[in-house]
Amino acid sequence: MWSLDTVEWVDVELTSFCNIDCPGCFRQVKRKKVDHLLNKESLSFNQLKRWVKHFPNIDLLNFCGSIDEPTLHPEILDIVNYWYEDININISTNGSTKTEKFWSELGSKGISVFFGIDGIDQESLEVYRIGSNFKKVRENWRAFIKAGGKATWQFIAFEHNEHLIDHAKYMANIEGFDSFRLIWSHREDNSEVKVDREENSEIVCKYANQKRIFISHTGVMLPCCFMNSEFLQSYGTGEYFTDFQKHFQDTGGMLEHNLRYSDPDEIMDHWGQFGTDKISRCVTTCKQARQDIFETYDNDT
Repeated sequence: MWSLDTVEWVDVELTSFCNIDCPGCFRQVKRKKVDHLLNKESLSFNQLKRWVKHFPNIDLLNFCGSIDEPTLHPEILDIVNYWYEDININISTNGSTKTEKFWSELGSKGISVFFGIDGIDQESLEVYRIGSNFKKVRENWRAFIKAGGKATWQFIAFEHNEHLIDHAKYMANIEGFDSFRLIWSHREDNSEVKVDREENSEIVCKYANQKRIFISHTGVMLPCCFMNSEFLQSYGTGEYFTDFQKHFQDTGGMLEHNLRYSDPDEIMDHWGQFGTDKISRCVTTCKQARQDIFETYDNDT
């Protein structure tokens, strides 16, 4: 299912640092289990350079993890500068970090950035993006777009903001965003608006079909972001309860699955039974289709 030559898309969780507190984020939902891991570790630029070389056909580096704000990585500009001419770069951000100068420099590289903006003003934004500053986010997206960056307004639909979707789409258009991305969530533990979707007749592995893998801020390489949430719980607690967690531990744990200590092809060898009915997370996420639904609207140019 996976091989080094076929990987085209690599998701990277650069760091365990974040500046805001979103209630539905893994950081908050599992706070008691992982709090001691947060705001502690980051991958180094040198490590990333060594690891990316293993994938000769990589087309996209996507800086979007389970618990991180990528722009808080101290070497983020060096990382972008190193790859942007050869590989497509995307960063998913809350946009409430750094300075206009930083965002202007980032935009001058012509890369893609997804700004998480679930409102149209401070009042509506901070209901979910607790700690985010709408004025600062607006200054940053304007600096990024003005410099030539490709911006996407990403909006998670909640009960409290569903009525603002059309207004947000309008704002994204007049502000010069390339597109508007609407997310309907599968999660059941908050007030996000749910959209029913039919169960697949068999497991449809999203990451395998997209020729995509995931690298955690710890250096652990995983077949998808969904497995990362289970890995982080084990990493934080030392407990291995689910079938994936047990398989991870039985096949060497942190040492055998970490790019700091193992070659990526060796790690992929341990993924043999992923994407089958032997792993319960594959069933619930990729057969029962408990995934987010994305709708993307291109804006006028």
